[in-house]
Amino acid sequence: MKEFLGNVKQELDKITWPTGKEMKLHSMQVFVFMVILSLFFAVVDGIISAGVATATRDNAVVEEGDYDEYDLDDLLDDDENVDDDNGDDDTDEDDDNGEDED
Repeated sequence: MKEFLGNVKQELDKITWPTGKEMKLHSMQVFVFMVILSLFFAVVDGIISAGVATATRDNAVVEEGDYDEYDLDDLLDDDENVDDDNGDDDTDEDDDNGEDED
């Protein structure tokens, strides 16, 4: 183990570490590049979003009479054959606890 740690120390001594000035310069370059890419992707996203909104808006025009109109109250009142949690129909009135009798 001592030999391994000695080799690690020798290899670490061979590394040329950046100076503080170089580190600030490289950090600033990364930050500027990140801002440029962020702006680029924001513009591309805006263009794609506008295109999708335009495409879907044109196709979403529904003229009167194209679809049958439903009465919401009729849909909500239709509770026949509704499945409950145990998979049985609610139409089976003689079943009080959800278990079938033999």
